[in-house]
Amino acid sequence: MSEPQKIGPELIVSILRQAKKPLTTRELQQETQRLVPHCVSSNVVVLNLMRIRGTIKGRRAEDKNWIWWVEDKDEGK
Repeated sequence: MSEPQKIGPELIVSILRQAKKPLTTRELQQETQRLVPHCVSSNVVVLNLMRIRGTIKGRRAEDKNWIWWVEDKDEGK
């Protein structure tokens, strides 16, 4: 039996963990759309809510684009 498809915040965290590097908003949106074509979780509002809640990390890069990543519990200490 295959693993159930991830959606919403779980999908975002999964993509960021697999990337093993920060992704721009555009990269994250492209990967989300590739995996789940009708997923709305990659929009900027959802990403910022996840950042505020501490689910993911995010900041503006020097080129003024936002980049997003996750930290393992061990890395944050």
